[in-house]
Amino acid sequence: MPKVKFALTKMRCLEETNEPSASEEPYVLVFASQLKKVAGLVTIPAASTTMYGPWENVDKGELVSTAVNISGPLGKFLNHPSKNFWGLDGKPHDLNSPDEAIFIAALMENDDAQAGGIRAGLHAQLFAAITSYANAGMSRASMVSKLKKDAKDILTGVTVTGIPSSDDLIGVAEIPYSAADLQAVNTKTIVKNIELAGDGGKYRLRFEMSK
Repeated sequence: MPKVKFALTKMRCLEETNEPSASEEPYVLVFASQLKKVAGLVTIPAASTTMYGPWENVDKGELVSTAVNISGPLGKFLNHPSKNFWGLDGKPHDLNSPDEAIFIAALMENDDAQAGGIRAGLHAQLFAAITSYANAGMSRASMVSKLKKDAKDILTGVTVTGIPSSDDLIGVAEIPYSAADLQAVNTKTIVKNIELAGDGGKYRLRFEMSK
């Protein structure tokens, strides 16, 4: 089975939200949790929450990229690949089965909150939640369902967490992948597109899994 990288690479605004501002400032949070069985019990050896954006002045129809361009020698621009939410050091990591990791994406519209603080707060809450679910012996499907609800509740203020969030949640979804994808990634890049809608807005997110 392969060592892989997984990242958000592009996002397109299909519809702008109902916010009064002229342009959007969206950002994406991806919670990634490794699952591992030890003596028949599921443990959570590692988890992270990666933030992409915020992007300023995003209008309907606009495509944004998560790759980073920086100035290099002789004025040339060097393209740095998108941050990985799996393979955090930029190198591929083992992923042998969908039973070994869960990926949850949340799309936010930045108003006047500190997106970095929201990322940190969401990570702390979801890491505590999935650790509890694993200890309770929940199935992967049940954990995914609970984590999506938890993320919505946390980011909309239903769950009182102390996160200083006045940003608006557009949507939450699992980033899907299959055992067949993990076989096919040996010979090609696997693309997963998901659409998230809410608050009047709609976005298409492109995720890429590669070796």
